[in-house]
Amino acid sequence: SSGINAEYGGPLMSQAAKQKERALTKKEIDQLRTGIQTLASSAAPLGKVLDYLQEDLDSMQKELENWRSENKYHETAIKAEESHMEKTLEPLRDQLEDTEQQIIDMINKINSMKCNIHNNDQKIGQMLSTMSFTAS
Repeated sequence: SSGINAEYGGPLMSQAAKQKERALTKKEIDQLRTGIQTLASSAAPLGKVLDYLQEDLDSMQKELENWRSENKYHETAIKAEESHMEKTLEPLRDQLEDTEQQIIDMINKINSMKCNIHNNDQKIGQMLSTMSFTAS
């Protein structure tokens, strides 16, 4: 029964077992201390990186706003230029439409004159053939 009490850390624990347990605890504490020191030495640079990251994000946000502002400016300028161009082109389009209609009218007149010339040629041909019969 004394062995059972020693295993559970009871009052009958031997001096050797206590030293072994202290050595194990000291080893765990040393490992924990080393881990904490490593973590602490890594945390400082990480904090600086996070600070720089925030600065970079702020800088990128400002740059994005500048690009959006410039984009809006250029969109407005393009719309104004398109409006001006439409106002300038409107009379030219009307003039083109009038000119195209004049061309169509002239082609129709030319075709009508060709038809009249053809009809007159036929009449002249008939008159000449009638005159040649009467002259003979």
